[in-house]
Amino acid sequence: MTVEVEFFYDYVSVYSYIANSQLATLGGAEISFRPMLLGAVMQATGNRPPGAVPAKGAYLTTDVERWVQRYALPFESNPLFPQNTLKALRLSLVARRHGKFDAVHEALFAAMWQEQRNLESLDVLRGIAATVSVPIDEIEDPAIKGELKSNTDEAVARGAFGAPTFFVGEQMFFGNDRLEFVKEALADRG
Repeated sequence: MTVEVEFFYDYVSVYSYIANSQLATLGGAEISFRPMLLGAVMQATGNRPPGAVPAKGAYLTTDVERWVQRYALPFESNPLFPQNTLKALRLSLVARRHGKFDAVHEALFAAMWQEQRNLESLDVLRGIAATVSVPIDEIEDPAIKGELKSNTDEAVARGAFGAPTFFVGEQMFFGNDRLEFVKEALADRG
């Protein structure tokens, strides 16, 4: 029996990028990719980005560097930060609609955390979409907008306050450093 892991993420979240790189370590789990607008989640829950808290912001660089070294990840801190990833998140949903999710999803994370690109730029998104023939204009489709809003609202309703957030059944796990707990929850359900 395959067990599902719901992965709520935003491309603006460096810890989502790190967690995404390790999803294959979850064995045979089925990953349900659930893009959510992190800014809206934080606003709804009263949370603040780590960089907005001086002590956390000072520590963030060191912590991220440790994680990317541990996993040997390609990484370039993006000086264009923060970014509004609303349209990038919608593009991932459009890509899923057209069976091209994996390529677009990985390209969006790479653009943000390897190539220092601006995911607010429609030209950047258009370029990513064109590489796999995904129609960029569908990011304005009301159904796509509604799906992203629904994911975001559901994440908040289920207790999410940041990204990445994982669910195994109703058990919630926050952060890239909780994947061992996710594995344990999967083993308990398997």
